[in-house]
Amino acid sequence: MAKSKTRPFAGIPNRVMEHPDFHALSANSVRLLLWFAYQYKGNNNGKLCAVHSQLCDKGFKSKSTLSAALRELQAGRFIELSKGSGLGKNGRTPNYYALTYESVDEIRGFEMDLKPTNKALRTFIDDIDNKRCA
Repeated sequence: MAKSKTRPFAGIPNRVMEHPDFHALSANSVRLLLWFAYQYKGNNNGKLCAVHSQLCDKGFKSKSTLSAALRELQAGRFIELSKGSGLGKNGRTPNYYALTYESVDEIRGFEMDLKPTNKALRTFIDDIDNKRCA
């Protein structure tokens, strides 16, 4: 019997979607979180970006709408900045982010301000998260 191939999907764990912080997000922030989940391939957490030129046809018509969604996701601890923008050989580089509900990956040839982790930055299980923050 042939082994079936798993098709790519954008996943957000149930524990995240059931959390009150998720329910409090605006529709634009949920949409952006889905795009981050879409970019995540299981080995690139920390190298996810949200560039207006790539998202303007995905519902983010204005840069201010995208910026507000990014701020809300960061404030709610759904994403964390892994590498700030700067100037590179080929011009300006974007900000890169990591999903907090997954561990941060070590990505060969990509230096981040955020260090790779073995565990998620946030579990979305309040008792565990509160002990980590204390």
